[in-house]
Amino acid sequence: WARNDRETNRGRGSGGRNRQAPCASMASGQRHCFVTEVKEGKLEEYIRFHDNIWPEVVRGLRGVGITKLLIFRVPETRRLVMYIETAGPIALGEATGPGSTYRLVPRCREWEELMDADFHGGWTKAQEVHASDMQWNMALGVPMQEASTEP
Repeated sequence: WARNDRETNRGRGSGGRNRQAPCASMASGQRHCFVTEVKEGKLEEYIRFHDNIWPEVVRGLRGVGITKLLIFRVPETRRLVMYIETAGPIALGEATGPGSTYRLVPRCREWEELMDADFHGGWTKAQEVHASDMQWNMALGVPMQEASTEP
């Protein structure tokens, strides 16, 4: 899905201290953010497609564990920001990218290829730099549980 689907915030230092990836703090899922720019003259059509998203795409995205997907537009630009929450620690690139079971569904593959070819050319994963659910609790000294590695 993304041109850069690597976890870029793991093990990042801040002022000499190592911080846990904020995505790992969500008890039951993860959050992801991506950015793209829609091609010139294509924004209105892109919005119309998403206002009328194909049911097969919705079923496919839900089926791979996406629980929330929001797309925002930066005012006065063609830049879009996509925010995704998942039901667990899902590798989105593997779950939705080429060769995935999601893309084995013909309408899902058609949708993704249409979006990439006609509208934006792919999404770039954004790096999370602040998460109130982690940093605020740490700043207040709130006791935190370790992220579970159990299924």
